[in-house]
Amino acid sequence: MMFKVENLKLLQAQLRKDGLSAYLILTGDSHASEYAADYFLAERKYFCPFTGSAGQVLVTPEKAYLFTDGRYFIQAEKQLRGSGIQLMKIGQKDVPELSDFIKREKLYPLGVNCSMISLNFYRKLTYKEGKIVDTDYSNLVENRPSLPVGKLWKLDEKLYTLSCQEKISKIGKEIEQIGAEANLVTTLDDIAWILNLRGSDIPCNPVFYSYLYISPKYGNHLFVNLNKIDFKIEGVELHNYEEIVDFIDKHADVETLVDENRVSARLVKHLNHPISGRNPSYLMKAIKGKVEIANTKKVHILDGLAMLKFISFIDENIDNNLSEYDYAEELEKYRRENELCYDLSFETIAACGPNAAQMHYAPTKKINTIVTPDQMELLVDSGGQYLGGTTDTTRTFAIGPLSKEYIHDYTLTLKSVIALSTSVFMDGSSGVTLDYQARKFMWNEGMDYKCGTGHGVGYMLNVHEGPNGFRYRIVPERDDSDKIVPGMITTIEPGVYKEGKYGIRIENNLVCIPAFETEMGTFYKHETITCVPIDTKALDISIMSDDEIEWLNDYHTFVYNNLAPLCDAKLLKVLKDKTKKITR
Repeated sequence: MMFKVENLKLLQAQLRKDGLSAYLILTGDSHASEYAADYFLAERKYFCPFTGSAGQVLVTPEKAYLFTDGRYFIQAEKQLRGSGIQLMKIGQKDVPELSDFIKREKLYPLGVNCSMISLNFYRKLTYKEGKIVDTDYSNLVENRPSLPVGKLWKLDEKLYTLSCQEKISKIGKEIEQIGAEANLVTTLDDIAWILNLRGSDIPCNPVFYSYLYISPKYGNHLFVNLNKIDFKIEGVELHNYEEIVDFIDKHADVETLVDENRVSARLVKHLNHPISGRNPSYLMKAIKGKVEIANTKKVHILDGLAMLKFISFIDENIDNNLSEYDYAEELEKYRRENELCYDLSFETIAACGPNAAQMHYAPTKKINTIVTPDQMELLVDSGGQYLGGTTDTTRTFAIGPLSKEYIHDYTLTLKSVIALSTSVFMDGSSGVTLDYQARKFMWNEGMDYKCGTGHGVGYMLNVHEGPNGFRYRIVPERDDSDKIVPGMITTIEPGVYKEGKYGIRIENNLVCIPAFETEMGTFYKHETITCVPIDTKALDISIMSDDEIEWLNDYHTFVYNNLAPLCDAKLLKVLKDKTKKITR
């Protein structure tokens, strides 16, 4: 399933044979997942060497293009060398959107697997003078993996606020309020959340391939590989995964709520009366209940202990010429020491020097860099899936001699974290409203980072979830610009990425809570729940305000008070050192 130039040429020859002007290979699956099983990713991996989690490959009989965003520019440039595939940097000047490029170049008839594309994206590709052909060339892929077959498991009652039946009842009422009779849910994390079930079909994402049909009138139906479930779900009828199309055909005339950003173009064509709207579960899932918030806070303390052990390990081994991969493996070991940790929440990013400038760089056993005392920094972005929550934390550790430029940039990054963490905002404010608080220090100096400032975090689910997030402009396909309300957990992770030099990122998770009410309105703020020391060796205190210094010292007091009871004498000494107060 590895890429070879010959594979791409084979596909191009097939396009000529079939009379297609282009074929679009999408990254994802039939459920609009950010990350997907290898069964769905096999086609892109076979025809393109890029390994990032976001990118679309457009192949014509003579040329090929990869469209991806700023998180992956550096990585993509390296991986595409010699492939014959041209990098198209989304968001850069003179680079059109994928759909605009296809229309401009008149790349029709256009082949696309319509089970892998959302209805809205299909419409963006629609061109009055062009034809879209539902095409699937995965048959050209040698040794394509099968769909995963891992078992489903139930959440313990102590892990959730609302039962499956209570969630379905709430969704049913919302369905009726908008005038629909049913809701077809195709997004895997929504299905797992609604049913209080988890699976293992996608690495680091405890979900399972399925469809869920909810209807107060026609009943509730789960479509899943029946070999993966050995229990019944009260009020839900079970069907085989492949039976979804036949079922929809039988209920084609039912007025059915579908999320056009997420339902596949192929599947929705079987409905005669689709009602467009967001799945009610999308917002419900993001607003964590009391049980979820309490459990997540506890989990962050456990995760903080693993990170503290890792920080101690770095200090003890920096002269031992370990690789980035070695550090990533060691951190995973510390997380898994806790019996509540059942997986990572994403592949660990452990990167030093120029590697750290690649936002989603991840070392492998074969491809990595040795971390030596000559490196300025080691950036580690990691997280765990626990029975009680999902974590996502980044710390950048100063290792060797630091340049003035690096110290300045590191300090700006922390100032950005503090500014957004301490913001008070009115009800109705979205992440677009608040994002400027984080970017202002960098924008004042003509700097920026080519990604959002933060994203919503799932509960024992996907580490990235909407509809909450922080970014300075609305990106429709992200669907993460809702107003921030109490119960939402969002990351704050500004950074500085300088190609060929270094990368810096500091990331905390925060939960939105009420602040106060006045005659002018209701106000909210954020409570930081990440419990990991922030490296202070690279700080330029001269450009920090007294309030910023006080925030950092208060944060480290919070970290110390929560982690100290879990530390032995040796680790407690490390904790005291890493959380000691800074002064001018």
